[in-house]
Amino acid sequence: MRKKHWTSALAILLTFSLAAAGCGTGKETASPGNRASAGGQAPAANQEVTIAVVGPMTGNGAEYGKAFKDGAELAVAHYKDSLAEKGISVKLVFGDDKNDPKEAANVAQKIASDPSVSAVIGHWSSSATFAGIPIYERNKIPMITPSATHPELTKPETKWIFRSTSTQEAEGKNLADFAVNILKKKNIAVLYMNSDWGKANANYFKQNAEAFGATIVSYESYPPGQSLDFTAALTKIKGTNPDLLYLGSLYSESTLIIKQAKEMGLAVDFLVPEANMSEGFLKAKDAVEGVYLNSYFNPESDSPQVKKFLSEFKEKYGYDAGEFNVLAYDAATIVLEAVKRAGSGSREKIRDEMENVNGLQTLTSVVNFDERRNNYITTFSNLVVKDNKFVVYK
Repeated sequence: MRKKHWTSALAILLTFSLAAAGCGTGKETASPGNRASAGGQAPAANQEVTIAVVGPMTGNGAEYGKAFKDGAELAVAHYKDSLAEKGISVKLVFGDDKNDPKEAANVAQKIASDPSVSAVIGHWSSSATFAGIPIYERNKIPMITPSATHPELTKPETKWIFRSTSTQEAEGKNLADFAVNILKKKNIAVLYMNSDWGKANANYFKQNAEAFGATIVSYESYPPGQSLDFTAALTKIKGTNPDLLYLGSLYSESTLIIKQAKEMGLAVDFLVPEANMSEGFLKAKDAVEGVYLNSYFNPESDSPQVKKFLSEFKEKYGYDAGEFNVLAYDAATIVLEAVKRAGSGSREKIRDEMENVNGLQTLTSVVNFDERRNNYITTFSNLVVKDNKFVVYK
C-alpha cells in the first residue's frame, strides 16, 4: 500500500538503536558486571522488543488504521506486567500504508530491513497485505494480519505469514445464508469494488447465494478509490427489481451508494460485509438505519473477557470498540503471547512461538492455526443498524 510514515517515536528508536543489535532480536542492555560475554546475548533484564503496526493511518481508510493502533495499544497495556516478569518491555511503532499496494511495499521494506523490529501486525486490506508478504517472507520477520481475508494470502510455504481472522470464503457463505435463509431474499443485486478484496468478496457471496437458491439479478463493479457517482450502476440495478442490494465495498463507498440509491427511489434492503462495522459507517446516520451486515465480533457477547475489554476500551479511548479494534487486539495478543514465551525479541523464536499458541483464548476465538497459519474464526454475528448502533439481528 502506501509509503509508510514513521512516528517521531520510531525515528528516535532508529537513531538510538544499539549498533550491536543482531537481525531479528530486540534491543537489550545489561548492567555493568552482568554483561553477556562476547558473542552471547545480554541478560533479559532490560530488553525492549519493538513491534510494528501497519495500516492506513491516513487517507480514506484512516479509521481502520486508528482501530489497529488503539486495539494493539490496549493489548500491550494488558501484557505489560507479565512481560516485565520476563524482563521485557514492548514498544509499538506505526507505519502508514494508506491502503495502497505501492505504499505498503515501501512500508514493508523499511520495517523488514530494520533489525530492531521483531514482528509486524498488519496490513489491513488484502491488496496491501499481498504487497507486503514477499518482503516479510524474504526478510524472515513474522507478520500477522488481523483483517485481510483474501483466501490466497497464506500458503504452506510462506512460513513467516500468519492470519488471525477468517477468509472471504467463510464470510461469503455466512452472508449468503443471512440474506437467503434468514432475511428470505430471493432476487439479489450485487455491486462491488473492483479490487482483490472486492472481487473475492462478491464472488463468494454470489456463489453461495445461488447455491442457497437465490437469483443474482445484477452483478456490477466499480473502480476503487475513484467513484463518487454511482448513478449509472444503480440505474441498471433498479431496472432488475431486486429485493436486496449486496455491496462488496468499504464504508466510505457503501454509505455513498446507499444514500444515492435512496435518493433514486430504489426501494431495496441493503447488506454489507464486516468491513463496514465502523464509526465511519454510522456517521451516515439515518441513511444506514436498517442496513444488515455481519461481523466476527458480537458486541452483545456475554463473555466476561469481552465485557471487560469493552469497558476498558471505552474508558481508555472514549468510544465504543468496533470489530477492527477487536481484531487488532487479538492479533497483538497472539504476538505478545509469543514474545512472552520466546523470552526475547528474536524474530525466529517469536515466529515459532506464534505457531505454537494454539489453545489461546482471544476475544473472537480460541486460536487454532492450520498448516497455512490461518486462525479461522468459525462464528459470525449477524447485525443490523438500529438507532445508530450495530445490534444483533433477532
